[in-house]
Amino acid sequence: MIGDDLKECPHCGSENSLVRLLNKPYVTKTKEASSTTGDITKKFIEENREILEQQKKEIREKVYDKS
Repeated sequence: MIGDDLKECPHCGSENSLVRLLNKPYVTKTKEASSTTGDITKKFIEENREILEQQKKEIREKVYDKS
């Protein structure tokens, strides 16, 4: 296992024929988001601006009774 130095091949039985190969690390890169934080924020602000305008319009059109 780790740290074991094998001198004899377990398959063919030959002596001093084993050579340790270095392992190559495999690093996966994550794909960056296509939109930046600023773009997401601007989109959020614009959506909420439209909602606010709709609410203002509804309030202006609402008729209140004078009691």
